[in-house]
Amino acid sequence: MNAHRLLCIGVTTLVLAVSFSLRAADGDAEWKKVNDAMEGIKNPTEQPKSREEAIAMLKKGLTEFDAAYATALKAEPNNPSRWDAALFETMVGRAREFAGVPAPSKQAITLEEILKAEDAKPETKSQASLVSVMEAAEAAESPEGDPTTWLAKAEKHLKDFPAEKMNKMVEGKIASIKAASELKNKPLELKFTAVDGREVDVSKLQGKVVLIDFWATWCGPCVAELPNVIKAYKELHPKGFEIVGISLDSDKAELEAFVKEKGMEWPQYFDGKGWKNEISTKYGITSIPAMWLLNKKGMVVSTDARGGLEEQVAKLLAE
Repeated sequence: MNAHRLLCIGVTTLVLAVSFSLRAADGDAEWKKVNDAMEGIKNPTEQPKSREEAIAMLKKGLTEFDAAYATALKAEPNNPSRWDAALFETMVGRAREFAGVPAPSKQAITLEEILKAEDAKPETKSQASLVSVMEAAEAAESPEGDPTTWLAKAEKHLKDFPAEKMNKMVEGKIASIKAASELKNKPLELKFTAVDGREVDVSKLQGKVVLIDFWATWCGPCVAELPNVIKAYKELHPKGFEIVGISLDSDKAELEAFVKEKGMEWPQYFDGKGWKNEISTKYGITSIPAMWLLNKKGMVVSTDARGGLEEQVAKLLAE
């Protein structure tokens, strides 16, 4: 089991793909310790055999990184390695939540400082900009968010750092936020033949509250969320709650077996294309689970329905 497969998909997973290489001065043992701690988190020498062991390993690694980073900053505060370590610190926020390791009370170096630093590597600035954009996307997608400002920020990043190897994440999020903005102006249009042969037309479900659930059997967070989804369905389906699943699986038999085993009675879209799923791609879905709620008029009123799903649905049913 790979420890990092246990982490939620999102900004934190950037740390798995981004390459960090500290430029500590010769003989600077303190910054080497920081580099070793970062590498130990990204590429552990031993793979955990259980979720508990993965959490323990991650907790140990983060604790060692925090101590090494604090010591190195005191010993050599102007070493250019500080920018890479600061970027790493910014990117492990959700990993800290997963492992139960609190962040320092005050961030030593911010993303903005990295972007302004004359001695930061170009690739470090590029990655700092990427993280800044993806973090800001969460606020932009909230009900009170400002997608227009975020879109300008994202477009600027793509212009300033066109060679960033993970720009597809930004491009996907741009598509997602633009699609979500458009969905606010008209009812969702979605028609397909479900994997079990049922004909699905979301427009015909107006008058009911509908959850559009982008998920996959191989997605740990999706499976972890499933008991809440099933509970909400059993409690509220008789009152007018419907679910439409959009599966990003590539194995039809595996999907069908899983759905049957878990008692998932709602229809599932399946095209076997995985992350290239036609519906999820159309709406710029880059991480799952992605849970959209439609009100009785068929309008998307939330693109982040995780957490308190039953309460959200009950409120919409009462409208």
